[in-house]
Parts: sequence; structure tokens; C-alpha cells
Amino acid sequence: MSDNKTGAKCLPVVTIPTPLTPVTQGDILRVLGSYCLIRLDNGDEAFYINGQFIHSTDGAKNDPSLTEIARLSARADDQSLRTFELPVPETDEVCWSDIVEQIARSAPCETVRGSVIVTGCRTKEGMRIHFCKHPLLSGINSNLWFPVAREEGWFEAIERILTMNGLAENLTELEILRNCAEYTDWRAIYNRKVMI
Repeated sequence: MSDNKTGAKCLPVVTIPTPLTPVTQGDILRVLGSYCLIRLDNGDEAFYINGQFIHSTDGAKNDPSLTEIARLSARADDQSLRTFELPVPETDEVCWSDIVEQIARSAPCETVRGSVIVTGCRTKEGMRIHFCKHPLLSGINSNLWFPVAREEGWFEAIERILTMNGLAENLTELEILRNCAEYTDWRAIYNRKVMI
């Protein structure tokens, strides 16, 4: 093949597909919410709680709808029920996890900054971290302490706890608020994704 103007040979353009960014459980939870019902236009349904698959029904077999169970479950927990009504996927081999991943990929998100006050202490048993006044990480009696691995520093440990609980994408900064012999208090500043 040659370019008509210059006579130079042109090679065909080959497009190499780039791998998709992995969808995390945090992404799924952010999009589906605490309680979610997905309904396809053929009558198939799937019910999710906290991003976890609970049950599905087959519309072709006239299975009972999950709508009432999903609605009552959300109501019992004083939460709203998110509902997605979608067309049946065109591919034959598709499962609910593929559909959920597609929903998570298509949701518009924005990265925002968040912060939380964290206390770290050194004891003879090792290093420990406490998240102050956090609805999830402070513990039911506001006295939950996370151990820090021997090979971890404060930054790595705080980032690990925030990300493994789906609260942050990454930790950006630890700002020292108070430093004494036994305790150090920081403002942990992190990035997180929110739906817009």
C-alpha cells in the first residue's frame, strides 16, 4: 500500500486494545448502594446488599419477583432501595457479576478529598492506630484499635486500613496535629471517589 502523494509505503493501523481498569468492590458498593435490585426487560432480577449478590430470579420460569423482599429489607434498615432496569445483554454468556461490573464502569464518578483524625500509639505489644469519631472505623464503643505490621510505617498502615474498608482510593498526606512520647495525632487526607 502506498501514499498517492509521496509514493511512501503506508502500513495498516493496528489498534491494540487497552485493558480495562479493574472494578473494585468499593466501586460496586458506591454504585449499587446498600440495597439494590437489578431488573432486566425479560423479567430476570438480582438482589444485592452492600454490593454483595444475595439472590436472583429467572423471568422465563415465572419465579416470584424479588421487589417486595428488596423493598422491605431496605426499609427495615432505614435505607433506600436503588433499582436499575436494563435491557437483556446481547451476548449469550453473561452473568450478574458482568452486569454489575458494566453498571459500575458506566457510573459518573469524581475524585474528592476527605480527611479523618487518626491517633497512633506505640506500646510494648507494638504500634496501634485509632480513627477518631469515624462511624465505621472508630468501633461501636469508640475504642477500636488497629494493629500495625512490623514492616509497615504509619502512612502505609493508615492507607491500608482506609483502602481495604473501601473508604479511600489512596492516602495523600499525614498532617501532624500533636506529637508526644506515647501518642501522635494526624489529620489523614485521602482521595475517594463519589458518584456525581
